[in-house]
Amino acid sequence: MKPAVCVIVPVYKAVHTLDRCVESILTQEVPGGISCILVDDGSPDESGAMCDAWAAKDSRVRVIHQEDGGVSSARNAGLELADAEYIVFLDSDDALREGALEAALTAQQEHPGSFVIWHYTTDLLDDAPTQGEVALRPASALARLYLDCLIAMPWNKLYRGDLLRQLRFDKSYTLGEDLQFVLDYIACLNKERTNWNFTVLGAPLTWYNCDTTGTSLSTRYHDDYCDIWPRHFAKLNAACDAVNAPEEDLLPLHRAELTVLAEGAADILRRDPSPAGLRRDKAVKALSGTWLRELLKTMRREKNYSAYYLPVWWRNLHLLYSMAEAKRLNKPLYGKVDWLGYYLFLGRRRRE
Repeated sequence: MKPAVCVIVPVYKAVHTLDRCVESILTQEVPGGISCILVDDGSPDESGAMCDAWAAKDSRVRVIHQEDGGVSSARNAGLELADAEYIVFLDSDDALREGALEAALTAQQEHPGSFVIWHYTTDLLDDAPTQGEVALRPASALARLYLDCLIAMPWNKLYRGDLLRQLRFDKSYTLGEDLQFVLDYIACLNKERTNWNFTVLGAPLTWYNCDTTGTSLSTRYHDDYCDIWPRHFAKLNAACDAVNAPEEDLLPLHRAELTVLAEGAADILRRDPSPAGLRRDKAVKALSGTWLRELLKTMRREKNYSAYYLPVWWRNLHLLYSMAEAKRLNKPLYGKVDWLGYYLFLGRRRRE
């Protein structure tokens, strides 16, 4: 009989965290049982041997060894093998909190047809109970839940195995592929039924190790950052339209999208290894993209104000860079230019 939950863990250079991760899975008590798939993604250290040791010690653990193909490839390999009713993803440097899977399954059983997602903590010593507030949110809350940092990652969610096995992570992306995957899953829910909802568990069920990922804009430079995110945001906005996200959620979403691309263009000026002239050309190109220009037009129709609106509309690299640096370094210039821009519109635009 297939287990109730299968946890898929991509493993790469995880010798210091893997035992904690796997133990947090195997100590979960779930009616129907659990299984764990460890995907050794060509790790050059002893992580692969540690995976095998866990499989030898516990029959619920299965191991896949493959050449280094990246985290999306590893998760896809796990999906090929997973046979549980529900599937959960977990990274090898993260951990499930005690009672996490039981809480998620209980919420799913009490609210059939919903998409169960949960909060997380970055504090390994967080002792908040896993039995906490449960909020039912309509599918139309997608934009708000994205802004609340609950949508873009795959590892704080309980997925139906029958739907998930239809999907795969897109290996062509270097970042943001997790959001694409979650949106594909939501599209499956939309196709199956029109009245599904989110069940949001307020308790932090996952401990997320944010210290070692190195994937944020502030710690890692992506040459194609401003090419990739317009595609992700186009898909996110289409998904929000499909579930009829309300205007009060779309306004801050569009401001957030503009911020990501504006600061991405500024980051080109700050960290791109090209000569100065080529950096400027690349930044101008990022600000001239079709999707971004359409976003600005949408914000104009919405009377939606952002501090970055005018610098991006004007393609003024000096002003944009100065503002982004002031914001990054917490200097007052950003706030001053923000309010100056707002008053240039005579207060006729909506702001946060």
